[in-house]
Amino acid sequence: MNHRLLAAAAAALALPLLAACAGISRAGAAEDLRGALAELPGVTDVDLRYTEPVVLDSGKLEFRVAMAQDAEADDVVAVVARTYESFAGTHHGEEGDLFVTLGDDTVHVRSFDPDAEVEAVEQAAEDAVTVFPTASVNADINTQDVATSPHVFTRFTVTIGEQDGDSVLRMLARLERRHGDIANAGWDVQTRDDETGWELGSSSGFPSSQQRAFYDRLRTDLPTGATIMLTDDYATAQVPASATPAEVSAMAGRHLEQLGGVKQAFYTLTSGESFYAMISGGDCLFSADETGGRLKQDFGADCTKVSVATEE
Repeated sequence: MNHRLLAAAAAALALPLLAACAGISRAGAAEDLRGALAELPGVTDVDLRYTEPVVLDSGKLEFRVAMAQDAEADDVVAVVARTYESFAGTHHGEEGDLFVTLGDDTVHVRSFDPDAEVEAVEQAAEDAVTVFPTASVNADINTQDVATSPHVFTRFTVTIGEQDGDSVLRMLARLERRHGDIANAGWDVQTRDDETGWELGSSSGFPSSQQRAFYDRLRTDLPTGATIMLTDDYATAQVPASATPAEVSAMAGRHLEQLGGVKQAFYTLTSGESFYAMISGGDCLFSADETGGRLKQDFGADCTKVSVATEE
């Protein structure tokens, strides 16, 4: 038998093995869950998107649940608990996402091979709905790859209507007073704006007093209309298109010094939907426009690697 025949025979033998590697479809169970959720109190609509498993990739299911405006907080918790019970049981080996929306507030539960007990996720949902009255709240409850007990972690993003950095700090202080006892959570507060805005957050707990003071220093002497977003040690400065290259470079110089220099900084400069510079521990990418050129001229020598974005 020649090599081609051997290869063909091997491929033919492999086909049923590959087919066997694909996971079992649980579309029927997902549809049953959709029906069960639709019957729960306060639920007005349930949308299900199920992706069949294929070789080397699990099935995926996504539920989007809309709640009535007069739904109770307990109704939201019941939806989360019922869904996660299925995620952790029938759909344990599949990627699961649940989005529950009540007004302008959302709870998102992410699950894949979770270790968390239903009671732990239910508690996270109970904690989340207590934050809803504060502002527009997005609570991301993650049960995927959370190593420490109870294997649940919630990231809160609170969006306020005010458009200034001081309001961000005031809201954080208010949230910490009211919800500082919520365990296993990170907190972000941001302003509502499509292109530019203020933000301060921490991936674990509330931003520390040192981080808040650092946020204040970054806000000093900004060009008119500029804003700052700071999460952990990653800073983004957003400037209006009217800011001159000299103004942007002067601001960047102050910020990079405060961030420990180009080789230590994680720093992005943007304007609307465009960027001027992305600096990640000495790896620097600059835009090809005049402002990017000025930044490259002023800071490129301190970079360990310099790249210039290609103009489209």
